[in-house]
Amino acid sequence: MKTPSGNSVRSSPGVCYAEPTMVEIKFRNEADGQEFQMTHPKAARVLSDIQTWAQRNAFEHVSFWRDPEDQHKLWVQLGDDRLNYWIHDSTFTEGKHETVEMQMDYARGAQRRSAAGYDKFDK
Repeated sequence: MKTPSGNSVRSSPGVCYAEPTMVEIKFRNEADGQEFQMTHPKAARVLSDIQTWAQRNAFEHVSFWRDPEDQHKLWVQLGDDRLNYWIHDSTFTEGKHETVEMQMDYARGAQRRSAAGYDKFDK
């Protein structure tokens, strides 16, 4: 059986749960839309934590857009929603895995504010 998002669903008597899907994490340049790789050695743990966070919060796609005016700002996109929230690239280059879950929770909060129409007050 499949969910509307295409996830497999397993069930046993009285229990039904969705199989986790692989989360797609991308890095793109805002200026030209080109994808780039976050290859810094310390980024692996941070990316793993983002993968876990996204699965737990049902996001199949997470993108980070590099600001053309400040190369250290990575604007967050959760699913189809590009947000008014950015994460500093040092989170990845310095391996700040202990703070990334909190930052992703803030991004999710920005997404909810936007969906509720409060994003116009955030600018």
